[in-house]
Amino acid sequence: MSPRRWIPLLALFATLTACRDEPNRLDPVPEALKGRLAVARAAAADLKKTLGGRLTAAMKDGPDSAIDVCAKEAEKLSAEVGARHGVKIGRSSTRLRNPRNAPSPWVKDYLDGAAGKMVRDLAPAAYDLKDDVGVVLPIATEGLCVTCHGKMEELTPAVRTALEQRYPTDQATGFELGSLRGVVWVRLAKK
Repeated sequence: MSPRRWIPLLALFATLTACRDEPNRLDPVPEALKGRLAVARAAAADLKKTLGGRLTAAMKDGPDSAIDVCAKEAEKLSAEVGARHGVKIGRSSTRLRNPRNAPSPWVKDYLDGAAGKMVRDLAPAAYDLKDDVGVVLPIATEGLCVTCHGKMEELTPAVRTALEQRYPTDQATGFELGSLRGVVWVRLAKK
C-alpha cells in the first residue's frame, strides 16, 4: 500500500481515538445511575455545609482567616467528606485561585459550557467515566463569596494583600452575585 493511502486511515484512527477520550455527558441520566447521583448530591451538600461552616466561622476573625481556611484546610475537609460518603470530591473553576484545583477533562467540559452564566440558568451534569460516574454541581457566588471573589476594585486592601501573598497567580476575582463561581465535582463508582 502506498504511503498516500495510509494518510486517510491515520486520520480516521486519530479521529476515533480523540472521540474516545472526550468526556461522555449522560443526558439523560440512565435510571440505573440515579441512586448514585443522589449519593453525589449528598456528598456535595455535606461539603458545602462543612466548608461553608468553617469559612463562616473563620470570617468572624476577618477575611484573612477565611483565606487561610481555603489555603490550608479545604483539601483536607474535602477528603474527609469524600471518605464519609465513599466518593472523591473537590472544587474547581474556570478562574482558579489554587492551581491544585485545576479541572479534569470532564469537569472542564462542564465549565466550558457554563462559564459566564448565572447559576439559576444551569443544571448539574453527570458523565460516564467507564467504571465511575462523575457529577458536576454548580456553585453560585453568594454574598459572603464576594468578600474574597468579588470585583478587584471592591476588595479591601487587606484582602487584596492576603490574596497576593498566598495566591500570586490568582484568577478567582470579578464574580458577581448569582454568577457561576465554580463547581463541586464528585466521582464515584457506578455500583
